[in-house]
Amino acid sequence: MNRVLSYICIIFLLSGCGSDITDLQAFTEQTKNTTQPSIEPIPKVEEFESFEYAASGMRSPFVEPEPELIQDKLSHNLDCMQPNFRRTKEPLEKFPLDNIQMRGTMGNKSNLFALASASDGSLYRLGIGNYMGLFHGRIVKITTEHIHLEEMVPDGTGCWEVRKAEITILDAETNLGSK
Repeated sequence: MNRVLSYICIIFLLSGCGSDITDLQAFTEQTKNTTQPSIEPIPKVEEFESFEYAASGMRSPFVEPEPELIQDKLSHNLDCMQPNFRRTKEPLEKFPLDNIQMRGTMGNKSNLFALASASDGSLYRLGIGNYMGLFHGRIVKITTEHIHLEEMVPDGTGCWEVRKAEITILDAETNLGSK
């Protein structure tokens, strides 16, 4: 029974596909005759004018100048105290003194080293002559309680002046009480 019903449906579907398409052909011809295509003309391409880049040896205006180069040029013009901008910076020179804490000392009285930690959590061993802080702070004395520094601070005229600073050891009881 199902086969007979499916055959009848197929016959109905195929009988709808006739070969008389004259009305469709007439409509297509009428549309072709009445419609004008509107194609925009191709835009005219302007001729490219080339030029030679003559500023290749100069500093790029899109890159900030390095501060060391600016300071180095200023130091040549002035006859006053200047920090050594050519020396290699030490790891603790990227932290302000407020972010550096003295944790302890090691060694003997004649050769004492300080242990200091920075805000990044690293622990550093420091001796006399090491640098720390943002203002070229050089360690001049280490005691069991303090690290004594001499910083070079700009005075606003292009010269630098010496300022004394110190870092005190972090008290273990104060540290435990703050947690």
